[in-house]
Amino acid sequence: MKPERLIYTFVSYASHYDTPWGKGTAVEGVERTAALAHRYGIPVTWIVNRGSIPVLADRIREWHEAYGDDVILQCPFFEEEAGGSKAVLKQKLEQDWQLVQEHFPWVQVKIAGRGKIYNEVIEVLEELDFRGMWGYCWEQVWWDGITHKGIPWGSWFVDPARYTAPHPGKGKVVACEWTARDLHQTWSTGSPVLYSTDPNDVLRAGLCSGEDIEYWKLVFQEYLDNTDHNDRVYFLQHQEAHEMEFTPQFQVFPASHVEACEGMLDRFFQYITGFGITLTTLPQALGEYGKRYEETEPVYMLTRDKPIRPQINEYTLTLGGVGLGPWPDAFLTYDKDAQMGFVKGECRPRLLRSYTGSADGAREYAEEAPPVFVRHYERTETAIRFTYEIGEWKAIPFGLVYWDDLAGFRLASCSLAGAQVKIIKDELAFLRFNLTGEPMVIELEFKAGQ
Repeated sequence: MKPERLIYTFVSYASHYDTPWGKGTAVEGVERTAALAHRYGIPVTWIVNRGSIPVLADRIREWHEAYGDDVILQCPFFEEEAGGSKAVLKQKLEQDWQLVQEHFPWVQVKIAGRGKIYNEVIEVLEELDFRGMWGYCWEQVWWDGITHKGIPWGSWFVDPARYTAPHPGKGKVVACEWTARDLHQTWSTGSPVLYSTDPNDVLRAGLCSGEDIEYWKLVFQEYLDNTDHNDRVYFLQHQEAHEMEFTPQFQVFPASHVEACEGMLDRFFQYITGFGITLTTLPQALGEYGKRYEETEPVYMLTRDKPIRPQINEYTLTLGGVGLGPWPDAFLTYDKDAQMGFVKGECRPRLLRSYTGSADGAREYAEEAPPVFVRHYERTETAIRFTYEIGEWKAIPFGLVYWDDLAGFRLASCSLAGAQVKIIKDELAFLRFNLTGEPMVIELEFKAGQ
């Protein structure tokens, strides 16, 4: 475990609203959220807009000096507020960012945020030299008017021609998620809004309470465990400030929910700050990503079932209910060309998404995996040998996983030139390569003590 590789950011929506569920800026919720995070030395990244900036400017400037707080700008809705016009969106963003600069002159990395994203939004952000876009929701369908199923989780360079896919090279805008998800349970059930790091999500699902955050601890520990084999592991957590107060202006949830979420965040902040992780703001994290990587950095996550199950209630039944498991371990991975998911014991991916050669995000980039045969398998105390055979199949990114106890074993040889083999936690070996359209025979050998 390498905890310094876990990059933790806490983001809070602190915008001005004029909606049926809230009016104004949630000052009380902002102050409650800030007090919780700052108690543990966690800087907050505030999502602000034209209406909330003058209301919160003095507070945020003070917190920036004392705790390193930062801001990102709420992006106007492309359809609802900009009328589907890039020119109007660009003008609004330019005007709003000028207000950010006037009140927060120390802001250096331009980040926007909103859950409804379009190609045109990314194009405008690139034109205005924005470096990141917050609000992506892995595996999400329908909820809050957001359907992003098909995207990677975490952070990645966005392709402006396909805002749900990684850029084929080094993009100008780095994506980041609305809030981190429990990757294993989300993929196993298709329920990202239950298996979440948003306090209200897990409270309503019955996974956590104001006094019990054992589920969150398991999720965080899983991310932490995966720092061994990743250059960086990004863990972004978000909570809306307007959901942290119960006032005449904002009553999104009952007062009891506000109190419970306060307890959950207090306990979670205390827990995570005991591991030596990297605490930073979203502009700093995404700015560093853009400087550090020349293309979307590959991510490798070994994930496991959690013994805590959601309740059966109106929230969890909204989309027809959620599977209760148990589920086998899973290995999830992505890079700029593909996303794959493997179930323990199976060599070929159950989830295969190709981001190469297609602009069709409507089909979630899904590809069918070819049949795979294993021949000449042999395991001794000193060596493991076998051969993968794949028939003719379309040319797409691909990968295979060998699940076994690999403690003490290292790769001795792979017959496929250019293939990458990565051993994860001594529990599996991941073979990443591309199918060419021709039959393939791949011989692998692992030896003990290498």
